[in-house]
Amino acid sequence: MKEFRRQYLQNAVRQMTTIFWNEVIRIFTDSGVMLILFIAGLGYPLLYSFVYYQESVSDIPVAIIDNDASAYSRKFSRELDATKEVQLRRCINMNEAEYLMGRRKVHAIIVLPKDFEKTVLDGQEQATVSVYVNMTSFFVYKSVAFAINFTMLQENKDIEIHRYEAAGQTQQLALQSADPAPYEAQFLFNPGNGFASFFVPGVMILIIHQLLFLGIGMLAGTVREENKNHKLFENQIDKKRIYRVIFGKGLAYFLIYAIFSAYITVLIPRWFGLPHLASPWDIYRLLLPFLLAVIFFSLTCSVFIKNRETGMVMFLFFSVILLFLSGVTWPQSNFPKFWKYFSYMFPATFGVQGYLKLNTFGAELGQILPEFIALWTQAIVYFITACFSFRYINK
Repeated sequence: MKEFRRQYLQNAVRQMTTIFWNEVIRIFTDSGVMLILFIAGLGYPLLYSFVYYQESVSDIPVAIIDNDASAYSRKFSRELDATKEVQLRRCINMNEAEYLMGRRKVHAIIVLPKDFEKTVLDGQEQATVSVYVNMTSFFVYKSVAFAINFTMLQENKDIEIHRYEAAGQTQQLALQSADPAPYEAQFLFNPGNGFASFFVPGVMILIIHQLLFLGIGMLAGTVREENKNHKLFENQIDKKRIYRVIFGKGLAYFLIYAIFSAYITVLIPRWFGLPHLASPWDIYRLLLPFLLAVIFFSLTCSVFIKNRETGMVMFLFFSVILLFLSGVTWPQSNFPKFWKYFSYMFPATFGVQGYLKLNTFGAELGQILPEFIALWTQAIVYFITACFSFRYINK
């Protein structure tokens, strides 16, 4: 019995080693897969980090039309121009402002109405400030809206103080009456209110997910194009031992992307000043089930890929969908139930949430147990489905 077990174990290790080296050779001899797994793995994180390195937009050129030309309207314009978000350019009329916007010299138009000063100081009616923003860029809209709202709130506060002082109150009492409950906004986990700190960390996990999926899919498509029997491996292995194929292939991708994942999730955030609150050890422990889940998920899907182009189509189709389903751009609590449960099919969903909680929110591994357990569950489930899929396609 001991001799049988020893031979069984030796045979299993030998077959998995052979499959492992065959997969490594296929990876390193396929220029397309090399481009996806290595060049894109190195370049995509750098590209995204460089593009959004500035974090926020400032000094946006904005046209302002002052139809009142009063002392108060000029004061309002100066305070608006003093904000870091906008840089005002005065225009005589709307035609001039539209001309500048049409040629992208300005990205927004602000119109101060006639009798602006009189309406505001009288307090009998509301003064309307019209704002027209180029909505082709969300950054522009966000910055312009923030600058306008901040200036108007400050002006409203100053007007209230002047009215209380005119009624006979002291300056300190007038300030307390105008602002009885002062508040200070704190942007949790993103003090600079930057887009890169909010968006790029989640994209890093999606890059790992999608590049592995595309690389495994392209290689499977190539093998099936070259194999007339449409089998994904040539070794004569008993169907009951198909798990050796999955282990051997999976190990090849795991060892390669264990290095790239450390580069993407640990080094890139530190190089570009992105949030990096988690210890590398906690990140590695999260990446272990994540990489296994992604690899086995990709191997399961690879049986449906008949050629190299199919993998690319699936990659493009799912990339944007996974970005939304991950909860980066829209909170998962507001998902319809169908899409919420549908997102649980993909390792990227739990990988992104777990990584953000660790590296951006500063959580410990024990505080992301739902994501950690879900990734291990996916790894086990997709390993089983990969075994059944390979067994079916190679019968």
